[in-house]
Amino acid sequence: MTGKPVAIGLLALIPVLLLLVYIVETQIPQVTVTTLSSPALQAFFGDRIIVQLSDLHLVDLGWRERMTLVKLERIKPDLILMTGDYLEPYTDFKELRAYLKRLADIAPVIAVPGNNDYCCLDTLVNLMRQCGITFLRNQAVRLQYGDDSFYLVGLEDNFLHHDDYFKAASAVPPSADRIVLGHAPAVAETFDPTGVALVLAGHLHGGQIILPFYGPVSRSGDCCYATRTYTAGLYRINGIPVYSNRGIGTSLAPFRFLSRPEIAVFRFID
Repeated sequence: MTGKPVAIGLLALIPVLLLLVYIVETQIPQVTVTTLSSPALQAFFGDRIIVQLSDLHLVDLGWRERMTLVKLERIKPDLILMTGDYLEPYTDFKELRAYLKRLADIAPVIAVPGNNDYCCLDTLVNLMRQCGITFLRNQAVRLQYGDDSFYLVGLEDNFLHHDDYFKAASAVPPSADRIVLGHAPAVAETFDPTGVALVLAGHLHGGQIILPFYGPVSRSGDCCYATRTYTAGLYRINGIPVYSNRGIGTSLAPFRFLSRPEIAVFRFID
């Protein structure tokens, strides 16, 4: 007689469990810490905390975005690097401006565009400027800490083939070390690795929805979640460390599984 009530109770738990999975996997960003052995990066950044964000796909300031800000305030980064895809078709630009301004209040921000951003790129450029964010479009910027300097090379989106590393790095001294910011990680296959200490990218969302023993659900070449290459985490391409960030937001489907939103923290050692 007790079997039926127990079964009903277990069935009633399923929506609760699904909600918990949705909240944890889609709404709560995970802070990852990557330690890289690089004399060039360590010599310049020392103990400074560098954070990468990617793929906001921001519609409005929801819980996930607010949680990201709370965690960043706890981390207290010295520099935030952003690698594209800030927009969605229904982005509230007032909310996006408020979010970007909060980020810029936490730490200096340097950003590059992603493929989703070309729908309203002029508006995005103006927002970045208003918030005091350095927005690089096939350009480089020199960082200065005391007497030491280091270069960041920021590329336009390579998924849509707008990137031009030769143009972006033209003002960088040939012997200078640099970090390259791109949108899709495969960009590291396209340029001379000389002087490149690190490449940061995103675009793939870590696969976004991962099934055990199968991998990313979507395998369409158009969205690039198809490839298992460079999906998430640290890789080496032509000897260069390349980090593929899982991103904050979602695309196509409004949820994640086994690929939580990511705030990537980097520390450098000799």
